[in-house]
Amino acid sequence: MKYLWSEDTGAGLHFWKLVNQLFFDDELVIESKGSNQGILDALSDLKLNEDDVYYIAFDYVVDNQDIRNKYRLLKSIAAKSEGRIIVLDMICFEYLILAFDKLVVWTGTGKTDKIRICS
Repeated sequence: MKYLWSEDTGAGLHFWKLVNQLFFDDELVIESKGSNQGILDALSDLKLNEDDVYYIAFDYVVDNQDIRNKYRLLKSIAAKSEGRIIVLDMICFEYLILAFDKLVVWTGTGKTDKIRICS
């Protein structure tokens, strides 16, 4: 199976479920682990099955030393997984939304004066 684990709850979890539905035909099992520490705890207890792949959406904020330490630990766990734990290359859920170049059209607000669209 393929899994996507996130620390997000609420809107972030909803976002990942929509991405799974719209782009991956519900192929992924989407789970929130509640926090970055929750992801690390779940990975430390994980028994990897041969066919399983875990995509990890980890909020990585570079100005927070605690998060940086947790991210280093996450990367070391992933490095030992033989490619079955994949850390997504992103800063955080909010960054994904704000970097989404179709945000204004997608939300239906039409308020292009509020958000600068870069391409």
